[in-house]
Amino acid sequence: MNPFNKKITVGIILAVSLAAFGQTTGCPGLTVEQGLFMKDGRPFYGIGINYFNVLIRRTGLEGRAVTGPDIAYGQGFRTLREYEIPFIRFCAGGFYPKDWDLYRTDKEAYFKIFDSLIADAEKYGIGLIPSLFWNYATVPDMAGEPINQWGNPQSKTHEFMRQYTTEVVSRYKNSPAIWGWEFGNEYLLSCDLPQPELGRGLIAPGFGTPSVRTERDKMFRKNVWVAYQVFAETVRSLDPRRPVLSGDCAPRNVAFHNWTEGAWRDDLPDEWSAVFRKDNEAMDALSAHFYYYTVTNSQRSSSIAELSPERKMGFMMEIARLTGKPLFVGEFGPDGKEKTNEEERRQFEFLLGLLMTNQVQLSALWNFDFEHRNQVRYNVTIGNHRSYMLEALREANRAMRQKQSERLGELKTKTAVK
Repeated sequence: MNPFNKKITVGIILAVSLAAFGQTTGCPGLTVEQGLFMKDGRPFYGIGINYFNVLIRRTGLEGRAVTGPDIAYGQGFRTLREYEIPFIRFCAGGFYPKDWDLYRTDKEAYFKIFDSLIADAEKYGIGLIPSLFWNYATVPDMAGEPINQWGNPQSKTHEFMRQYTTEVVSRYKNSPAIWGWEFGNEYLLSCDLPQPELGRGLIAPGFGTPSVRTERDKMFRKNVWVAYQVFAETVRSLDPRRPVLSGDCAPRNVAFHNWTEGAWRDDLPDEWSAVFRKDNEAMDALSAHFYYYTVTNSQRSSSIAELSPERKMGFMMEIARLTGKPLFVGEFGPDGKEKTNEEERRQFEFLLGLLMTNQVQLSALWNFDFEHRNQVRYNVTIGNHRSYMLEALREANRAMRQKQSERLGELKTKTAVK
């Protein structure tokens, strides 16, 4: 099997395009059909951007320190519209327990703010992929339970998860702005780590976390998989058409051996593929985050760690084809290390080219208008030196729309001739 054969993938895309040409699904936002993201009855290709704090800057702790009538959506959505960026991925709850205070004490006020976000997204034609439970420790912390209760469907952790999911999905499922429903962010990155003290969650009592973590707080895939399944079932009972997504990164290069042996040992491609599929078993698409990196020395030959970024992206696309689930690169960007502006631009353009070459249907740059001290090296605005990234996304989206239009035109012509 050649994992880098793109002719097969293109053939599937063209076949589905032909079957769907001129049809509509009757569902707003995105759907997944025959292994492809579809919108308005046609395969959709688009590069969006993460807008992490677009909601939490008004509903969470951050909002208490920010004033002004237009701090959340209006100007930001207008800017994204100007640059033809089709959708955002964002934190649709609280990061720390304290960020949930408004929701827990005044739901009417909380949802009034959320309603405003939805309305502005509709006004400016911005698609939304809300990530409901961003930080893996937060819901168990609020429930007064250890983190391992993500693996217990009868827990208070699951009760809160089902409650909030039901409220949000029921309230907004008819909005054309909603493109999908995402569980959280990078839960699996902290799972199955061999050291007992790792993967237990942040400790920040001032923000509502416990002051001490125990072995019951340690993250394991087996627990996260249970949470993913219950989340997916809850969403689909309310909105059976839009895709359900995990929000996770691609597995570590050692994920299979972390999971099966509790060891730091590089995975072979087939091993890595197995855990990547399992991680997304309950979901409608494969989720991955892809930041710039270079090939590192591996512990054994032919390991997943030896694959270049080009080959690893191609490998993920082949896994997507074989599983019948499209790939969603929910975050991508430069590596975040200190570097010259020229090197940062090189990394960004390399990754953007990789997404285009591999015909990744859905991806999102990290991150728009978020000036947190830990995000300075990622923050993209129209006023800083990274504004060229917005220009590049506009041109990339135009190119993908043009390519898709050409494909559909060719298919229409062939159909007419027949």
